[in-house]
Amino acid sequence: MEPISFEFVSVEEAKQILDGAPPAQAEPDWPSLRRPVPPDTMSLTPTAIRWLAALPPEARPLELCRRFPRIGNQLAALWSHPDGILAYLEDLLIDKRGGRQGFPDGIALELSRLQEHLRPPQS
Repeated sequence: MEPISFEFVSVEEAKQILDGAPPAQAEPDWPSLRRPVPPDTMSLTPTAIRWLAALPPEARPLELCRRFPRIGNQLAALWSHPDGILAYLEDLLIDKRGGRQGFPDGIALELSRLQEHLRPPQS
């Protein structure tokens, strides 16, 4: 037997539902739900700097690393794991939750170029 799922509502909300008014769906406050950013993620790690320098110039996400060093650090950490890096790039490029702001165009382009660099040439 599966448990019954429920959510806590105020008496006023329950009355509105019983009276036929549709419940208001509050948009989650994403900034307050995010984990605090550790200070050491505010700049590129030495590993990320070496990773960036080792990439071909056309694949280097320089603007991304400048504006979002935490993501650059994560990309560098995942680089040696092909499945992990491709999944991470896909999560960055595709909005699966809906309503996300996304990256500025230049950064989205850098991520796409990095993704193309990872994919083997098709024959």
